[in-house]
Amino acid sequence: MALCGTKALQVWCRRVTEGYSNVNILNMTTSWRSGLAFCAIIHHHCPELLDFDSLDQDDVFGNNSLAFSVAEQHLGIPSLLDPQDMVECELLDRLSILTYLA
Repeated sequence: MALCGTKALQVWCRRVTEGYSNVNILNMTTSWRSGLAFCAIIHHHCPELLDFDSLDQDDVFGNNSLAFSVAEQHLGIPSLLDPQDMVECELLDRLSILTYLA
């Protein structure tokens, strides 16, 4: 049985980020807060764009800022999310995460 929609996206994200330290995609909200999952996806496809091993899992603002700016400047993906929101919100907006990832 083929997955579709949100579940398919979540499974794809889990596969792409598998093996990355401190990245565990359990859901489409809190799993993204640290910014490491966004950075892992970028690194998986374009490892020359960022040094994943140098990232600090506690630097939520820095990780998200890096991911969003690299995605926008090098991959043409508009920055729909705000790094400060990732810091301030314990429970992130699921639809915003899904829209950004899709």
